[in-house]
Amino acid sequence: MQIADCRLQIRCNLQSAICNLQSAMKNTYRFFVPPASFSGDTVRLGDADLARQLARVLRLGPGDRVLLLDGLGDAYEVELTDLGRDLVAGRVLGRERAAEPAIDLTLYLAMIRPERFEWALQKGTELGARRFVPVQFARSLTADRADGRKAERWRRIIREAAEQSCRGRIPELAEPLSFSAACTAAATTNLPLILWEGQAPPLRDLLRRPGPPPDSVAILSGPEGGVAPEELTAASERGIMPASLGSQILRAETAPIAAAAALCYEFDR
Repeated sequence: MQIADCRLQIRCNLQSAICNLQSAMKNTYRFFVPPASFSGDTVRLGDADLARQLARVLRLGPGDRVLLLDGLGDAYEVELTDLGRDLVAGRVLGRERAAEPAIDLTLYLAMIRPERFEWALQKGTELGARRFVPVQFARSLTADRADGRKAERWRRIIREAAEQSCRGRIPELAEPLSFSAACTAAATTNLPLILWEGQAPPLRDLLRRPGPPPDSVAILSGPEGGVAPEELTAASERGIMPASLGSQILRAETAPIAAAAALCYEFDR
């Protein structure tokens, strides 16, 4: 009986230590770095921006710990050993797989007001979307178009959100597509959906259909003026199913996030 109690205590202590380590790593500053930066149990990279952020903004120095993500799915707990003007060096203390959702989710987001579009990118990243595709719907505002400066800013928002949520990979930002091209691409997934505020099957029912969970999901979400009826028809002709999020009318930036959260709830284990 005493041996059994001892084994149970050892197991509890081990589980507690693992939980404490994981908790500490999740509360550490996190940054994506090139995978080539790692060599054995050391890391070394010439990155003036990262060095400045660590030393001047966060006031870190040798002995402090950060979590470095290689963008390939691994997270490294690193103790800093050297910080120069354009140098970051450290010692690897541990490595584990970073969290990534099982479902390959693509959000096809209507071009809407910049601050709302950026919010959707940030929250979609936190909820596990693997790629974002800006889409020009019929009712998208003429001014809401992508350009090089916007795309650069959007990628930075996605990267920072991926670091904050400890993603294993940085979600992809695709080139903007017309609605027709977006439908063609979305139709190649296992479960292509278009959010519709009219009469449509509840998203809950579509996600809980009999059979194994889908490997890939595409969600098309319309602009502030809604999806035009002819767009809904064109999507349905390509096998894209309309889905309802309930009786409330959600904002253009809220709807895709609500749908992504439902997917996360149903399929992320």
